[in-house]
Amino acid sequence: MSETITLHGHPISKGVAEGEALVCDKPLSFIAVGISNEEGIVRIDKHPLNGQSVAGKVLIYDTDIFSTGGALSIYTKKTIFNTAPAAVIWRNAHNIGAGGTIYAGVPSMDKIEEGLPWDLISTGDWVKVDSEQGIVEVTKKS
Repeated sequence: MSETITLHGHPISKGVAEGEALVCDKPLSFIAVGISNEEGIVRIDKHPLNGQSVAGKVLIYDTDIFSTGGALSIYTKKTIFNTAPAAVIWRNAHNIGAGGTIYAGVPSMDKIEEGLPWDLISTGDWVKVDSEQGIVEVTKKS
């Protein structure tokens, strides 16, 4: 039987979503040169997630880097290309990503009370983000 843990955090963009976790402890950007709009593939050279798709995943990372264009880009990924993550969890949200998730309607949270998100959640875990309640349920992969 898989272990399920409940985490608590600070809601940013309200909603409920779930999916497979894609986890990294490095900063990231939604700007189209960082994550392609058409496929949702990370394309930042030497980034730990380079070559992986964020589409439909619960994306967990440190904070945002690069340009405010990242906010528009997550909106474009969600509304036009359907390549946005299902939800986003940051260690500490930056206004670029936070604003983007709000406008795009992608549930998001930060400041997980129990510790660093990448210490608690692994790539491949099943994660349900309920940012209405400030709760993250993590079912650990077997």
